[in-house]
Amino acid sequence: MRVSIAWLKIVTLAYVVFPFFPFFIGWVKPIYAIPLCGLLILGIYNFIKDLDFRQVERYSLRWVIATLVLLGIWFSFSGTGGVGYQVSDLDKVNTMVKDLSELPWPVSYEVDGEKLYFSHYLAYYLPGPTLVGFLGYKFVQLFLFLFTALGFVLGIFWLVRFAGEHLFKFTLLFILFGGVSIVSFLIKFGTGTFSEIWSRLLDHGFVFWMNCWDVIPLNYNSITDMLYWTPNHGIAAFIGVGLLLNDTFVDRKINYLPFFLSLLLFWSPLVLVGLFPFFLYSLIYHRFKGIWNVTNLLVAPLVFICVAFFLLSIESSDLVKHFIFSPMELDLHTVWEKVGVYLYFVFFEVIIWAVPIYYFFNKHFKKDEKSLFLFAVGLLILIPLYRFGLWNDWCTRVSYPALIVLAVFAVKAILNTSQWKQMVLLAILICGSLSAVLAIGGSAIEKNFRISFDPPPAHQVEDLPGVCVWYPLDQFVAKEDTFFFKYLAQDEDGF
Repeated sequence: MRVSIAWLKIVTLAYVVFPFFPFFIGWVKPIYAIPLCGLLILGIYNFIKDLDFRQVERYSLRWVIATLVLLGIWFSFSGTGGVGYQVSDLDKVNTMVKDLSELPWPVSYEVDGEKLYFSHYLAYYLPGPTLVGFLGYKFVQLFLFLFTALGFVLGIFWLVRFAGEHLFKFTLLFILFGGVSIVSFLIKFGTGTFSEIWSRLLDHGFVFWMNCWDVIPLNYNSITDMLYWTPNHGIAAFIGVGLLLNDTFVDRKINYLPFFLSLLLFWSPLVLVGLFPFFLYSLIYHRFKGIWNVTNLLVAPLVFICVAFFLLSIESSDLVKHFIFSPMELDLHTVWEKVGVYLYFVFFEVIIWAVPIYYFFNKHFKKDEKSLFLFAVGLLILIPLYRFGLWNDWCTRVSYPALIVLAVFAVKAILNTSQWKQMVLLAILICGSLSAVLAIGGSAIEKNFRISFDPPPAHQVEDLPGVCVWYPLDQFVAKEDTFFFKYLAQDEDGF
């Protein structure tokens, strides 16, 4: 099977950039929206013009089909779009796509006599309402499922291409990757560990927070949890890391990487923060060559600034911001307890993988891979030191890019080392796959191992103020007097 790398890059760019057009047209005043759309088209044109359409690679059709079937099963129990069991975090997704489909843009709400505008990173949620919203809620949900699947397929392709591994084997091992929480289960539940895990499997439990012992809210998601709990962040991380690694180390051409990565702000600001160190790594690696063009210097900054004003309209008073060892009001834990938990967390989420990968795979690292691997490990050690967000989204989301890089090298090590080393790494993978097993298995059991399209009925999906009884509403809405809605946003009647 012949695959055009240039066309796949075009599809990937189209996937990431499309949501900007309905956002500009539906949210921004025409005097700004039209030039911004024009700038985006210019950026897309320059991106495409720089591609080499002669670059074609071959993949086994049999293994491509097998991998797509595997991923299809993985997607089909994710809950996205109502396909599979939906975890609680997807309630917000249902609400957002429903409100974007049914309410006029810019979406606003009346809350306690005050007008509030919907302000969030909307890239993941806009395509469905834009393209099939007129067909109704169920079509939007079905589109969301297919759209999500396409995003992860693109991301995994770029990761496999960088890894240079067997498509099916890499994908199977990759989606099982996660930190090791079984030791925490054994310490906490002792002989009742198996029954506790079985209970969580049947009741849709998870392994979040197990390695932080309720002392500091620290959590690193498994690869599967990135899809099942936060698909919008997962897509941004998969595609962002995948394309960055390919541009930097495979194609060795980063001419439009700044433009591409800047678009991910609208997908996931925190994932973009996690990508930024790797972006700097790439710039230094290539000595800033090729990036000095109008797309990176004009188009990307102007689009980025507009989206940044939109996102910065949110002024949440509930966001926690401090270093994890800082004393807090009503703090029941000493600094040394926090240090101990931090070291425990880092060991079972990062070091338990990093040390055997480094020593077992040391002779197999390709040129410059070792420094990239160590860079990712260093980031994963540092990220938990800061806390941001009610549930510490900093630790959970900013870590996605580095975790994906760690997972890629874990799979490479499993597939390329001697048998006894493979057995050690596979044992760690089996322990680390608990999160994936609970997520996939719990959803499959709930649905009687059948693939079903069953989104919650539209009348049961509350609007944003209603669903935010369980979440701080001010993390999703902005006031009228913020800069974006005062000067840049269009009036209620739009164009």
